[in-house]
Amino acid sequence: MIKTRSLALDVRYNNNPFVGQVGMEIESLTYTDNAADNSDSIDIILDAQDGKWLRGWMPDKGATLRPRIRGFDWERPGQNRCIECGLFVLDDVSFSDAPTTLQVGGVSKPSDSNFSELEREVIWKNTSIKRIGATIAARYGLAFTYDADDYDIECDEQDGTDSSYYNTLCKNYGLILKVYARRLWVYDRERYKEKRAVKTFYRTQIRPGSFGYSTTLSGTYTGGYFNYTDADKDIDIVCSVGGGTHTKSVNRRATSVYDASVQLCAELNAANHGTVKLRFGVDGEWLVSAGNCINIRGFGNLDGKYFVDKVTHKVSKSGFTSDFECSGVGEAFHYWDVGGKIEYHEQENDSGESYDSTYTTTSPAANAASSAVGATAGAAVTLTNAPFYVASTSASPACHKSGTYYFYDGILINGRYRMTNTAARCGKLPVGKNVTGWVPASYCTAAK
Repeated sequence: MIKTRSLALDVRYNNNPFVGQVGMEIESLTYTDNAADNSDSIDIILDAQDGKWLRGWMPDKGATLRPRIRGFDWERPGQNRCIECGLFVLDDVSFSDAPTTLQVGGVSKPSDSNFSELEREVIWKNTSIKRIGATIAARYGLAFTYDADDYDIECDEQDGTDSSYYNTLCKNYGLILKVYARRLWVYDRERYKEKRAVKTFYRTQIRPGSFGYSTTLSGTYTGGYFNYTDADKDIDIVCSVGGGTHTKSVNRRATSVYDASVQLCAELNAANHGTVKLRFGVDGEWLVSAGNCINIRGFGNLDGKYFVDKVTHKVSKSGFTSDFECSGVGEAFHYWDVGGKIEYHEQENDSGESYDSTYTTTSPAANAASSAVGATAGAAVTLTNAPFYVASTSASPACHKSGTYYFYDGILINGRYRMTNTAARCGKLPVGKNVTGWVPASYCTAAK
């Protein structure tokens, strides 16, 4: 330990100097840097014995904080370090007496609460994920960074807050949305996993008692299937990747085989992320951030490359520590490995019958047969270990299910019915979001 090293914290409150040296008014600062899902957060505990904190210095909720962690002469004389924690909106203030302390906390979200609270109904047409993000960012005066391939959005309906809608849209295509320092940042996590590791941590550097490793091999998907029925075009978009015994079925709107392939791989990669987890702590780390890759050495079979999901930095009178939560970097699914096709529904042009586009999928005779066995839309069915297929022509089932299900439309196609898990979904569009799967007729006996 170099005795000359020292720490300081600079915190600006509403763009004005707040407090400074560790060990004076700041008792501790905890900064959590997340790579995905959750906003970054800051938590500061202050010695509030000075009466100024109960008078004009008491922070207001909604105020902004901009903290920095600074190290002087850290590894050698003259070497200074700094972590810019970002910009935070103060959302939690608490005061306690004996000892007299003030605790303030903030998150890295836009100060305009409409971003995460105002419900909107918007139809996005002929646009892209990047353009939608830029539009939303501009609405709140936020900067926007997009570090990924862009994907066309032909038509999509927003029914919720800008925050939840855009986060879900990004996830559907394997993208991560993060709010940082009044900026919306979108990136491709699988592409970031391909980057070189920014640092190698050796066993001797890791704080004793802080290392933990876990894996869930049974939770790793080995392949998947995608099926979407476009009722307007009378087509099924079907694709698959991988194989094995643990596959995942995805039913979601898609406009092409390419679009479906991207979404299928995104779903599988997201599900597999975190099946290998690693946590450890070190003395203060200045260079590694959430979203980076690191290497671990000295743990035998556990050595390798990991993606940093979260870093928690804590500065107090006792020093500076950094704790990491990471996920293993393995083989990803890629859209170019996916096989798929568009299946056109059969048309009975010589029957003289007219069908709505939602149901133009089978013959009048088959419809009559369906009705004869009670296969009408909304009828309840008790299934026992029934195979569910992602399409009427799929060769292998995606999974097996038991329980009460409902005929989506009661129409027999290739010996199978479309089933859904709630009566409210029967006949509801879009089909791909409301159909659970295709089940052979032999399993479907209408409940009495």
